[in-house]
Amino acid sequence: MNSAAHWSVGQKVTCINDTFPSAVLDWCEYLPQAGGVYTIRAMQISSDRIFGQAALGFLLEEIVNPPSSLGKEAGFVAERFTPWLEKCPESRRQPQPRILHYENTGV
Repeated sequence: MNSAAHWSVGQKVTCINDTFPSAVLDWCEYLPQAGGVYTIRAMQISSDRIFGQAALGFLLEEIVNPPSSLGKEAGFVAERFTPWLEKCPESRRQPQPRILHYENTGV
């Protein structure tokens, strides 16, 4: 799910991969953590600094990093995230009413 058509600004996502190479600290002060829920603030296609390939990246509402040496905030590759509701299907279910069993003991 790396196509921009599957993502939207304002969408909640869950980080599924927070294993970053140490070089990332050269351009990011703050990083997402696995299991954390984040909101997409912006999307951008840019060159992945690790692999040098074009990749869809997210800027997140909850994480704002200073501009990198390239003059703009570095995003996080979309492959590190999954849509929040897909990751947590139980959040879509309606809670079932609890049925309590009452037993008359005659006391």
